[in-house]
Amino acid sequence: EMSECERRDSRCCGVMACKYLFCVYNFVLMVCGGLVLGLGVWTLLDKGIFIYILSIITYKVTFWLMVCAGGAAVITVLIGYIAIAIQNRCLLALYMILLVLVFMFDSITGLLAYVYQDQVDIDLNQHLVGSFVQNYGSDQVVTESVDRIQQDYRCCGANSFLDWNFSGWKESHAGHEVPDSCCKTQSEGCGARNHPSNIPYTGCIHRFSEELREHLFLVGIVSLSLAVVQVIGIIITSCMFSRLRDFQKYEAVSTKQDQERDQQLF
Repeated sequence: EMSECERRDSRCCGVMACKYLFCVYNFVLMVCGGLVLGLGVWTLLDKGIFIYILSIITYKVTFWLMVCAGGAAVITVLIGYIAIAIQNRCLLALYMILLVLVFMFDSITGLLAYVYQDQVDIDLNQHLVGSFVQNYGSDQVVTESVDRIQQDYRCCGANSFLDWNFSGWKESHAGHEVPDSCCKTQSEGCGARNHPSNIPYTGCIHRFSEELREHLFLVGIVSLSLAVVQVIGIIITSCMFSRLRDFQKYEAVSTKQDQERDQQLF
């Protein structure tokens, strides 16, 4: 049979092994959470034009969920390190609850991104022409977003440059066929000519759709990958919680026995 010291050393080794595994996992989670947070913030800053152009709320919700999930993951890591440093089971339980919440955020984000990929073409066909034609010139944010899209993607209009013939903007800009942002070489008033040497005849919907699907695919992969990491973390945390509870219970019993033994001696 194992002696009291051997049993104590065995329990200590088990707790220490779980601690090291927990710390390694926490580091991985911090890196993954930082990547997700960074991707979400980059999307909102660099791809924010999509959010202003698209009237579908799914796209906006997806990326705000991504930012929340990344930020929550980083905060969860900090709580986890504090919990393991002071061996506090209450903080460890809070850590596990936050892990579950982050898992839910990431799962929902990944599923939304995956499902919305199939709806991109339908939504763009229904709403993009309206965003380009109806809101251009009247909404400054939309106007700037459309100008940037047409410049970056070298396109003109939603389906084609002919979309501008039916816009309210053209009625208030006599002599202009298309906005200046359509021009291959941009200069003030260059939109007065709609010759193919001056403007692209291709609409933005095809490039827009392709870019949007690629970005949603990336978001889906990253979010679902982090969700898998959360599952591993929940398992590790459960083991850590169980080991710590048993060790603290054993320590309490052992301390009590030592005190009783000391009382008997004196």
